[in-house]
Amino acid sequence: MSSSDVKHQAWLLHSRPFRETSLLLDFLTSDLGRCTVIARGVKSPRSQRRGLLQPFVPLQITLSGRSELQNLREVEALGCACPLTSDRLFAAMYVNELLVRLLPLHVPDASVFEAYSALLSSLSQSGMIEPALRTFELDLLESLGYGLQFTHDAETSAGINPQSWYVLSVDSGFVLQEKMHNPLDSDGKQTSYSGRILLAIHDRDFSDIETRRIAKRLLRTVLQQHLGNRELASRALFRHENHGIDG
Repeated sequence: MSSSDVKHQAWLLHSRPFRETSLLLDFLTSDLGRCTVIARGVKSPRSQRRGLLQPFVPLQITLSGRSELQNLREVEALGCACPLTSDRLFAAMYVNELLVRLLPLHVPDASVFEAYSALLSSLSQSGMIEPALRTFELDLLESLGYGLQFTHDAETSAGINPQSWYVLSVDSGFVLQEKMHNPLDSDGKQTSYSGRILLAIHDRDFSDIETRRIAKRLLRTVLQQHLGNRELASRALFRHENHGIDG
């Protein structure tokens, strides 16, 4: 079977113009990881494929070409678009940008594809948004090798005490704070974390509003370390639209 006959389950993460009638597409696939593909001629009014090339539609694609930048040969929808609106749409846009910014190209990882598919399924339903987002962020960090150890002190390996407070070293993990002080600095940034909250985050238990609030602050801090100084465009959009569901 030639490479052009292999079908890949995929989600479209991002598209941008390429020359006069084509697009460069970033896909998340089940077996190739993230890949960038040329879709030739899809900007032509006669193209029948452009309508399928939308985010949040489950796709099956075939590719051709021997270079790393392959061509989109075929695309078909495997289902309907996820019914995302308002905050749920903004949350999904945020996650798409995270994946484009953080995932290396051509590194297969079925767990990321499965976590992303599960996230879109959750966002398509009526449950709370933040637990699904925080769970995905945690899973993504683990897949990238940046996962945090929430159950043991990074220096002593002692179990996290629910009654104690800990400070975060992004490179190593959480370390016991000898003397308690205000957990927020003058700018409102989290400087220390309750052991009880850390254990709840480890268990993906976001039923408590305080856990959700602190997990959001914590994961924003950790993700920013890996994103660099350039702000996420989706975060700026959330702020402009006065939404509170940024990562």
